[in-house]
Amino acid sequence: MDNKLIDKPTSSPSDGRSRDPTYHTTSADYSLPNDAVEYARLSDQAEGITQMMHGTPIHARLSFPRLLLDIGCGTGIITRHLGLTYPDAKVYGVDLSPVPSDPEKAPANVEYILGDVRELLKSSDARLARGRADFVFSRLLIAGMADWRGYVRDMASLLRPGVGWLEIQDLALDWYLDGSLVSDSWEWLRALFCAAENKGWDLRCGRNAKGYMEEAGLVDVEVKEYRLPMGDWLVKTQPETRKIGENAAREYGMLYWHAIPRILKGMGYHEERIQEFRRQSVNDLRGREGLELRFYVTFGRKA
Repeated sequence: MDNKLIDKPTSSPSDGRSRDPTYHTTSADYSLPNDAVEYARLSDQAEGITQMMHGTPIHARLSFPRLLLDIGCGTGIITRHLGLTYPDAKVYGVDLSPVPSDPEKAPANVEYILGDVRELLKSSDARLARGRADFVFSRLLIAGMADWRGYVRDMASLLRPGVGWLEIQDLALDWYLDGSLVSDSWEWLRALFCAAENKGWDLRCGRNAKGYMEEAGLVDVEVKEYRLPMGDWLVKTQPETRKIGENAAREYGMLYWHAIPRILKGMGYHEERIQEFRRQSVNDLRGREGLELRFYVTFGRKA
């Protein structure tokens, strides 16, 4: 493969870089927006991820669950899926912002909880009682979850012994080109990793989730790894990657553009340096055949 540039770059002047997004009004340090544009992106991304995973949004081996939790539920897509799949169970979706209204009305067994799940646990919310959940799910909390070890321990504490499953679907922000790591030379991404470490984030949480689960005492931990391409170059051999690849090529440049100044805030960078990092990200993520991330699905059971 010659790593030729795809016709359209990741970002263009009309791709939303000039928009002024809104964000969660919470003390939680979450770097992505919560506006209508972001919700549309999340909905399209969720569909692409399900296709990438061959139509299987959930991997844990659930058997007649009674209580299911979707943490960081966003638009509520997975919450609704769980409610429809398990109509006799109670399903709670938890998020920092209110779930947007949707023409697909949530089934009667679904309820949304507003707030930071770890703070809610401190408040002894009866809906999040420890030792009762059959399933706890989260996807793509990479953009602001601090203390992953603590988070996984807390989620494990919610599970019913012997039958409860925790499933984490997330990324490691290491970019590969033709199978070889390429992003370790990207200055702007190194700066993000440094800032993330300062905040207690883990930008490789997808890859590290197995270790966190095992440290929390979960058993039967399994990992499934998926290739998430930038663009549609992988479609010939893996047609299920088309939608998520197109979503990544269209949206990821804009995501980084808006996230860079928020993540680097307080790190001592001058404005011109921030703008240079933004320009570097656009150039490095420009549509190139062979460029991809890894998406990890990790699930484990409470003994």
